[in-house]
Amino acid sequence: MFFKKAQVSYADFLIGLLILIVITFIFTITIIDLNSREDKIQELINDGSSISNSFMSPAYNKDKWNQNPPKGRLGFVKDGKLIKEDFDTFLNLLNSQEGYKKSKILLGAKKDYVLYFEYGNDKIRYNNIEVFGKYDDVKKINADNLLRINRIVYYDLDGGGKGNIVKMVVLVF
Repeated sequence: MFFKKAQVSYADFLIGLLILIVITFIFTITIIDLNSREDKIQELINDGSSISNSFMSPAYNKDKWNQNPPKGRLGFVKDGKLIKEDFDTFLNLLNSQEGYKKSKILLGAKKDYVLYFEYGNDKIRYNNIEVFGKYDDVKKINADNLLRINRIVYYDLDGGGKGNIVKMVVLVF
């Protein structure tokens, strides 16, 4: 049997075509996955921005937060200062039946969230709780994507008049 240079058999052609198809398939799946992941991150950014902006605004119709359906605007910061009465109303809402679900409706959020305050590297406890929202501990969060938004507020919930500038941290997942 004599072969000429550059002679290609039918089997060689099929193997080359199969390799090309596999590479094209892997490339397509990777591109689709990147777009999907980008959409999820954009949803987190939109919800995180909406949630943190709402928290940084004054409360509106807080006496109607616990209704079915809840009405008003959830918030507890005015002029950069955390308002104790509004924050307590927010905590009462969270502790009520389906309170977290109602808070998400008031915030217009699709994603879950937790909120806590930091002074230095330590979380601040209020009513013996450090983390507020879906979970009472950040370690319970099990999510593929997590967005952290920091806001600066004046914190004086003990009413002593000697508050501190602290970070309000909102985690969206």
